[in-house]
Parts: sequence; structure tokens; C-alpha cells
Amino acid sequence: MPFFRLTLLFFLFGIHSLSALPTQSRFITFLKTGTGEYPIGLHMEILTLTPDNQLNFEAVRKSNLFSESKSLSPNFGFTKNVYWVRFELQNESNERDWYIHVSYPLLDKIEFYEMKEKTWKQVVTGDSYVFSERPLEEKSFIFPVKLQPKKNNTYYFRFESEGTVQFPITVYSHVRFLKLKEKENLSLGIYYGILFVLVIYNLILLFMLRDFGYLYYLLYISLYGLSQSVLNGLAFQIFWPNSPHWANISLPFVGGFSLFWGLQFTRSFLNTKKNTPTWDKIIYVLMGLMLFLMLSSFLFSYYVNIYLLASLVISFAISVFLVAVVCWDKGYKPARYFLIAWVALLFGVGIYSLKGFGILPANIFTEYGLQAGSAIEMCLLSLGLAYKIKLANSEKNKAERRMVSYKVKLQDAKLISSRLEVELLKNNIHPHFLLNSINATIIWLDEDPETAKQLLTALSDELRAILKLTNKKTISVSEEVNICKRYLEIMSLRKESKFEFKTEGVSPKDMIPPIVLLTLVENGVTHGYQGKNSGVFTLKKKKEKNKTKYILFNDGLPTTKSDSLGTGIKYIKSRLQEAFPNKWDFHSKVVTGGWENTITLTE
Repeated sequence: MPFFRLTLLFFLFGIHSLSALPTQSRFITFLKTGTGEYPIGLHMEILTLTPDNQLNFEAVRKSNLFSESKSLSPNFGFTKNVYWVRFELQNESNERDWYIHVSYPLLDKIEFYEMKEKTWKQVVTGDSYVFSERPLEEKSFIFPVKLQPKKNNTYYFRFESEGTVQFPITVYSHVRFLKLKEKENLSLGIYYGILFVLVIYNLILLFMLRDFGYLYYLLYISLYGLSQSVLNGLAFQIFWPNSPHWANISLPFVGGFSLFWGLQFTRSFLNTKKNTPTWDKIIYVLMGLMLFLMLSSFLFSYYVNIYLLASLVISFAISVFLVAVVCWDKGYKPARYFLIAWVALLFGVGIYSLKGFGILPANIFTEYGLQAGSAIEMCLLSLGLAYKIKLANSEKNKAERRMVSYKVKLQDAKLISSRLEVELLKNNIHPHFLLNSINATIIWLDEDPETAKQLLTALSDELRAILKLTNKKTISVSEEVNICKRYLEIMSLRKESKFEFKTEGVSPKDMIPPIVLLTLVENGVTHGYQGKNSGVFTLKKKKEKNKTKYILFNDGLPTTKSDSLGTGIKYIKSRLQEAFPNKWDFHSKVVTGGWENTITLTE
């Protein structure tokens, strides 16, 4: 029993002794040899103060309101709150030079406090101050610190910004910091190198092809590249290091300008005015909002403008994606290449915007994914433009080939038409007709000069009437009847026979293509009265509802089929189609006692 009590006492004492040992605080970061990189996000405390509840540094040091950080890269989105950060470093290595890196370059004001020689030293920087006031002239915020081996020190930060408040903090050794800068500069060099090559390449194409699509694309990628340099801090470092006011308003201004030309490029590339008129109007509205954002950059606070920019970026991403899908669905081929090119950018834009609202944490993926996506998008869009030009040239070549084919067919048609005109001329003014008429005139000159005179007069009137009327689409039926009567008069004088032409129900207002009835009369005389000395032609008009029929009957007996009349029938059909397109019908048949030709016109 005493042994048991002694053992229990020893056990309890051991537990008490173990509990009394100092524990390692999670808010202390131990700097060790060989690591060189220490994210501080989960090893720091954060104090949040509202704008109307501010404390000075001494009050903050004594405050017990600090809370444990829950994020590797704290991101509070758009807020006007002020954030104090506290963390401790303990150097377990032999290195003395360390760099505290705040990698978000758009913070308006940063205060850094470090204990040096028993005194707290303050460094104030941010993009609201000229660039030369930074501890190191880097696009992001670098704070060099010296920490002796086996020593520790506590550091404080105060962050305040009208835009997104995020403070990803990492501690680097000197060697690791140099390697970081080397990789970062290489990545940015590749990105802006690609951008520069694309600008030069498309500038050359613009001058060569004079296509406005390339101009819109050039403006878009140039301004987009500038907006990216604003986001990563290069623009402030290189272009306007002594203009912090412009550095603050440049992001909404340049961003809005870039998106404006991005939307105009979308309209041009996808031809939204023709393919999707409704979406074209929506894009116009968005373009107007982009112009409003550019103007508001000079009128309203950065907090309002940056919130508006983030909202418009999301609207831009969704609208461009949807209009590309709609155009693709409607069969517009370039839309699929446009959509593929934009997927990477839209994905990066969405992630970056969600990070800006504080929904996603700040890390390498959310910070630089936008630049990677935009580089891919710009390359693919350039290829898409080339494809669109190729497609346009292909369509142009097809159109040219169709035009050549059309010209060949037109030439053939003209040749056929010319041959048909010659044949018709021969048909209506046949050499045999003229020769026989002249021979008959010579005979009548000796036997009956008065008859010869009548023949020549009728022949002259007939030729004059034919030449006068053949260029018209339609003439009155009465004019056509007179031509037919003169023709029959000539034939009667030549053949010493008697031919008559009668009409029933025909009105002077009735219209018909020229020489159509004459062709039928000439065919009737030629093929229907062999061995006969007389003949009668009768033209009747019949009205049936919305149809008008002209029936030409002759009492001759044809020796050939109606479809053997060849050129004459072709002429009749072509003149009817010209005068009454698709509103006519013609047929010819043998009937009791003669031959009947019917022309039907539909009102």
C-alpha cells in the first residue's frame, strides 16, 4: 500500500511537471536554416477596428482584442475597416537578413512597426505615397529586417485601403528572396513579351488588311496589358511613380477603357448586330456603363469605383460568354473559336473578382491566374481573328467562283438569246418570205402595177411595225391584230389566195407581248394551208374568274405537231414569262376543223 501511494504521488508530480513546461506558441514563427520561406497567415493575430473606433499604436499594443488568424492569406474584400496584425519571429538559423513581403500591391496605406534598440520604429508606405518612400523600390511591399541568431522580435502592421483589403504576408531569407524575384521577373517578362509580340503582329496585320477588327483587338490587348500592370504594381513603379493620386484612380479608368474595347471587339468579331440584335443592344448598354466608370474615376471615391469595376467585370464576363454561346448555337463558325479563347480569361476574371469580394483567398492561383488566362486568351483570339479572315476569304473565293460561273452562264444565255433573236428575226422576217414577196412584186409590176404597189406598201408597213414593237414588253391586242392582218394581206397577194382575221370579244385595253399572235399566224399559214386558196383566223377572248383566255383558231389542217414549231414556241413562252412572270399558260392542239392555240393569263 505505501508503494502504491508512492507510485501515484510520483505519477501526479510527473504530470504536473510536464504541464509546467513552456509550450510553443502558434503565433511565433521559427526561422530555421534551409527553409527560407515562411507564410505568416496562420501564425499571426488580427485586430479589426471600424473607421469610427480607432486606436493609436500604444493602445493597440496593450489591447487584448486580437484574434487568431484563420486564413493563410487573409482577405476581407471591399471594406473601410482598419486591420492591425501582430506576429513574432524567432531566428533559429545563422542568417541575419530577412525580408517581410506583403504581396498585394494595391493597399493604400501600410504602417510597419519594428522594435530597434528598445525603440519602436515606424515605416509608412502604400500606393497613396510616392514610390520612392518605399523601403525597397519593388512593385509590391518589401520590409527588410535584421534579426540576430537565437533572438526573437515582434512586428506590427496596420492596413487601410479603400479597395480590397488583403495582406498575404511571407517572410523570406535573402537567398530565397532573390530567387523569388528572379522567377517573378521571368514570369512577367514572358507575359508582357507575349503581349508585345501580339501587339506588333496584329499592328502589321492591321496595316496590311485594314480590318477594323484588328484595331479593336489592338486597343483591347494594349489597355488590358496596362490594366494588368496596374494590378501587379508595375505601372506605379515604371510609369507614374510620383503620382499616387493617379495610381489610385488609374485602375478603374484603365480597366473600364480596356473592357470598353473588349466589348467593341466582341461586337465586331461575333457580328452581333446581325447574329444577335438583342445581345448587341445589351453590349451597347455595357459599353455605356464602361464609359460611365471611366468618368466616375475622377468624380467618386476609389471605394465606389473599385466596387463598380468588380461588378462590371463580372457582368462583362457573363455577357461575353453568353453572347458567344448564342452565336455558336446559331451556326456562326468563328464563335466557337472565340468561346474557346475566352474560357480561360473568363475563368481567371471570375476568380480574381471573387477574390476581390473576399469570397476566395489570395494565393498564387487567384493572384496570377488572371494573367496566365489572359495570355492564353490573347494568343487564341489572335488565331481566331486569323481564322475569321481565312473564313471570310474562303467565302469571298466561293462568291467569286459563283460569280465566274454566273458570268459564264450569263454569257451562254446571251449567246443563246442572240441565236434565238436571229432565229426569231429569220422566223418573222424570213428570207424566203422577203424573196417570195419581192418576186411576187416583180411579177405584179408587169401584170398589175396597182397590186404590186399594194404588196410593197403592206410589206413596208409590216416590217416597220415589227421593228417598232419588238422591244416592248406588251402592246395592245388591237396593234398585234393589225400586224397579223397586214401579214395575211401580204400572203394573200403573194399566193393569190384570201386569208381573213376575225376577233370576238377583244377589248382595245387588252395587252399581250408583241409578235406572239403573229408567230402563231405565220406558223398556221406555213403549216396549215398547203393546197388551199383561203383561210380564216379567229381570235376569241374568254373570261373565267381570275383568268383571261385568248383562243386563236384557224381552219387549216396542220401537217406537223405543235411541239415541232421550235423557235417560235420558245419565243412565245419567253415573251409571256417576261411580261407575266409565272402567271401564264400556253398550249396548242388540233381540234375539229382546224388548229387551236390558247394563251391563259392569271390576274
